[in-house]
Amino acid sequence: MVTPFVKKMKKLWFLLALLLCLASGSGVAKVCSTLTVTGPPKAAPSSWLSDGKLIGAAVEFAEGIARSAGIDNVVMRPYPTWNEALAAVYRGEVDVVMSANWSEERERYLDFVRPAMSSQFLYVVVRRGEAFNLNNLENLKPLFGAMAVGETFGDGFFAQFVKNNLNLTREVGIDKVIDLLIDKKVDYVFGYENSIYEQMMTRNLGTTIQVLNTYPTRSEGFLAFSKRSKCSAELRQKFAEQLALAQTKRRYPTLLAKYREVFNESLTRPE
Repeated sequence: MVTPFVKKMKKLWFLLALLLCLASGSGVAKVCSTLTVTGPPKAAPSSWLSDGKLIGAAVEFAEGIARSAGIDNVVMRPYPTWNEALAAVYRGEVDVVMSANWSEERERYLDFVRPAMSSQFLYVVVRRGEAFNLNNLENLKPLFGAMAVGETFGDGFFAQFVKNNLNLTREVGIDKVIDLLIDKKVDYVFGYENSIYEQMMTRNLGTTIQVLNTYPTRSEGFLAFSKRSKCSAELRQKFAEQLALAQTKRRYPTLLAKYREVFNESLTRPE
């Protein structure tokens, strides 16, 4: 026979279990209630700084993926250079980085989300009037080049060729890399297409530098979580699902076209 006391205790245990479940659920939700994101600051139309804020196709794309994965509060955190942005993600100060190329070194501190969000050709840029045929990578061996700190080419054949055969100077920021070329301190520079496009447009360099017709490699750009982010384990799979869906709808190419117009219009807008 069940006594009133036993019935009362069962109710209390039920209420306690319910409260514990609710507390546990709210605790999980709070872990990733806010997601911090960063990306390249000089890579229009993908991402660039405008009035101190990070904007562009990659920014809107990443915000959309995050919100579709259940995150309402997405905070874009800009840094002056790409290398500083990567360093912040390495330290765990930022949860997610946009447009990150894969490499074995980055795999040590980043959890890459697949599929990739984008891809870019690597440009070889020279002073206008000094173009040469790049029929073979061997053509670069006797020359001096430059690239930005923080850029990577993965770990394939091209990356190994660069590491073992080329004379490359590294500078913090693509703008300083381009300065080396203009000042005739190097013969060529490497830069991914968005960053080179932004430099040529913002600095009006169309008559000063040019891009060779041969692109030595193409790299995919990923959304990637810092391994020190408390949100990585919870959100990676959700991000992957939303990325796959976004790719079928070609959301990123559509955003690139939109923000190319935004960027170009910003260059002609009177101050």
